[in-house]
Amino acid sequence: MTGPILIADLGGTNLRFALTDGKTTREESSMEGDRFASLDDAVGAYLAKIGRETQPERAIFAVAGPSDAETMVFTNRDWTVPVAPLRSRFRLKQLAVVNDFAAVAYALPHLTPDDYRTVGAERTARPGAMVAIGPGTGLGVGLVVPGDGGFKVVPGEGGHATLPAQNGLEERVIGYLRNLHGHVSAERALSGAGLADLHDAVCAVEDLPARRLDAAAIVAEGVTDPGCREALGLFTDFLATVAGDLALTAGASGGVFIAGGMVPKLGDLFDGGRFRRRFTAKGRLAGYLDPIPVRLITHREPALLGLSRSAEAILRNDLDTSV
Repeated sequence: MTGPILIADLGGTNLRFALTDGKTTREESSMEGDRFASLDDAVGAYLAKIGRETQPERAIFAVAGPSDAETMVFTNRDWTVPVAPLRSRFRLKQLAVVNDFAAVAYALPHLTPDDYRTVGAERTARPGAMVAIGPGTGLGVGLVVPGDGGFKVVPGEGGHATLPAQNGLEERVIGYLRNLHGHVSAERALSGAGLADLHDAVCAVEDLPARRLDAAAIVAEGVTDPGCREALGLFTDFLATVAGDLALTAGASGGVFIAGGMVPKLGDLFDGGRFRRRFTAKGRLAGYLDPIPVRLITHREPALLGLSRSAEAILRNDLDTSV
């Protein structure tokens, strides 16, 4: 089958579309999800924008939620989308659905040093598994493991694993979050809404003046306001703890890669040295984690890169692909 492949990174906030030939992308477009009543409307708007002469017959959608070949479910958007009617409406002969952080994971073997910067001390990657973790509207996690002559992407919903506490302050903060949400997943702290809740929790347990701020306001006041500064420090520590747990679980000698929209926006408020110290704070296994590099992805669209470079393998339903 020839012709362009429609690829889409469908996040909780933004919907990113492009066409690919399996190597490069073109006609990239990012849209705010709130502009559309349904995914059908968003896809239709993109296809109308690129013109009828380039209408694709195959597509891959990366969805921020626990989706499968029959139904797309968005965790942080009120959309549940049956695949078959969508495929029929847009006359797609194939429509593959993957997790959004599986798409990011597909990109990891293709990133160059121009596509990331090191967090904390420089380390040299070794052959082995790689982990992607990304705080944004939610918290995405993806895993890459070596395969025969290439690599295998293992999708999952690691952002919903239980958030652990390492000290008394974190226990009190998690207790506050538990009263709000019941189960306190990593995403409850490591996301835009999570940072706002962390700030509320800090103000409550540290007896600071209570005022509801969104993530952007917390970052803006991160230097001058004690509650914002403490919330951002907790965000860094929790992210490092979860990333270290993932690195231990996966044996991620190939590196941990931070994606998502939040960490780049923190700028100098994201303390790489603090992150590394907490990342390796695993008692007897600190030495195991110390050689593992941590990279902050700076590539503009890593999910689209991953979908593009592995498009044919994904459409074959073959999760093993060559580097």
